[in-house]
Amino acid sequence: MQHIEENLLDQYALGTLPAESIAELEEHLLACSICQSRLVEADQLLLLFREAATLEDAHPTPRWRNAFALRNSFLSGAAAVLSALLIMLITGDSHRAKLSPAILAMESLRGPEAAAEMASTPSLLVFDVAAPANPADYEIEIVDAVGNVVLKRGTEVRDGRLAVLVERLARGSYWVRVYRSQPAKELLAEYSLRAK
Repeated sequence: MQHIEENLLDQYALGTLPAESIAELEEHLLACSICQSRLVEADQLLLLFREAATLEDAHPTPRWRNAFALRNSFLSGAAAVLSALLIMLITGDSHRAKLSPAILAMESLRGPEAAAEMASTPSLLVFDVAAPANPADYEIEIVDAVGNVVLKRGTEVRDGRLAVLVERLARGSYWVRVYRSQPAKELLAEYSLRAK
């Protein structure tokens, strides 16, 4: 059995793999524990890069040194600006003001293009499941492409539908599952979600 190429696995972890390649890759991931482990490692490495990009330097350089270096060379200034832009692109919205969560309608559809897309801001997932008398009897589970549970949370009701607030997910593909937990745990619906 031939394993998934490293660059394809990285693109899948980043959520940049073309839609026509996803089905074949996910089919291989279901059967290959080696590639599943490699994907988990790629996801963890990506998470570490994002966390490192948000850390501030423990020993900041004095301001006079920065000013002196910027005066000496236009290239140094350009490099600083490019570095700042790169950090802003990597960290996303970490310095933006708190906004209301985006409302994302979750509908039961099939196919890779049917996945709902979640931005890196908090999102309220509203499901096409009518709200029951007691929403506490329901829970939402979000699993990654390999089946690891990344979030488990109770539901709330918004406009007569079950809903859940999701603060943030790492880039990648996920399955969102709606369970009725009472009287016995029962899967009601499953949705495809892609975090950008």
